[in-house]
Amino acid sequence: MEKINKTNYGNWMPIKLVYIIVAGLILAAVLTFLTFHFSCHWTSKTLAIAFLIFMTISMVYALAVRHTFSFSGGGLMGKVHEYLTNHIQWDGNGKLLDVGCGAGALTIRCAKKFPQSECTGIDYWGMKWDYSKKMCENNAKLEGVADRCVFMKGDANNLDFGDETFDVVVSNFVYHEVNGILDRESLLKETLRVLKKGGVFALQDLFGQRLMYGDFNVIVEHLKSEGIEEINYIKDAGKEIPVPSWLRMPAMLNGVGIIYGKK
Repeated sequence: MEKINKTNYGNWMPIKLVYIIVAGLILAAVLTFLTFHFSCHWTSKTLAIAFLIFMTISMVYALAVRHTFSFSGGGLMGKVHEYLTNHIQWDGNGKLLDVGCGAGALTIRCAKKFPQSECTGIDYWGMKWDYSKKMCENNAKLEGVADRCVFMKGDANNLDFGDETFDVVVSNFVYHEVNGILDRESLLKETLRVLKKGGVFALQDLFGQRLMYGDFNVIVEHLKSEGIEEINYIKDAGKEIPVPSWLRMPAMLNGVGIIYGKK
């Protein structure tokens, strides 16, 4: 069995997507070559060149994004997690839940920040991502917090925990990835359901994207009316982290927002 002795927190730009773009770039190059050798129509040649340029730009952009996100590169993933954990107003005694833990990076950061805590990370670990439970457990072991971290498969839409189980709940860039859910407000309510009364939360997602959440201020008011004691909403958290302007695009980290407070 291969011995893994280095943490691996993956990347928010999935390597599978990069491979797809590489395949598209190869296809574009082949089509351009064939067009210039077997076609005399400049319209076809122009379209082929345009496709090749588009795929080349896409490849450069994807690689730049991966480098910027990477913990060993630009470190943006770590900066985003640090920003979120800085909004956890907690003494560190008790149980914490990370909804959508991925490779365990945020769960483990919380365990290290709060050395008296017990941390649970849940994730669906779908085919899209290069994450797994084994990866989480190995990372926790290498970071020296395996005795206080538990990872399990779970569904953010239907958490397998009773009401008021945790002292803290956190989540980062997860809710917009949950498939088949039109009412994303329900995901927030499900996360807060398992939080103890008096417990604290810090939840971060693309709350500013109206196509997903509508007017998020309305959702904030709904949560207040349902008994959340304190809720703070930072609408454009991307500026505070900060997220580079070239990453703040509709399909990327546009509309980053965070809510935090006390139930």
